[in-house]
Amino acid sequence: MTAPNSTTLKFSILLIILLAFQSSAGEVVVTIFNRLVVPPHPSNITVHCKSQDDDLGFHTLLYTDYYEFSFKPNFIRTTLFFCSFTWPGNPHRHYLDIYDAQHDTCEKCTWNINLNGGCLNDHKCGPWKSIDLMDADPPTI
Repeated sequence: MTAPNSTTLKFSILLIILLAFQSSAGEVVVTIFNRLVVPPHPSNITVHCKSQDDDLGFHTLLYTDYYEFSFKPNFIRTTLFFCSFTWPGNPHRHYLDIYDAQHDTCEKCTWNINLNGGCLNDHKCGPWKSIDLMDADPPTI
């Protein structure tokens, strides 16, 4: 029987390390709270979250309600979930990156959505990433 060459051995060790890292990655739980007040009244919002691989669908939240989902980030740290937010009386779709593995380290990521954007875990607040005008007449399929 021949001994493995050094390249095969290095590749095997790297593969074992990557698999161990993948299995040790914790689950991330994202919770999105509706804190939207359109003066002078609270408002419902419709949330639509996606990643490159998953479309989580549309969810309408009453004021103070929440939507929650969970996932395991990939080991190469490219997991990205983004959400759009719409509400009655506003013709725009507002976007936030809800989880970006390049920047976020939380395993319990709680978002409070307000008129100006959102706050992650009550300390990292930011404006909407982008805002688009919604189509007045959506395309028919």
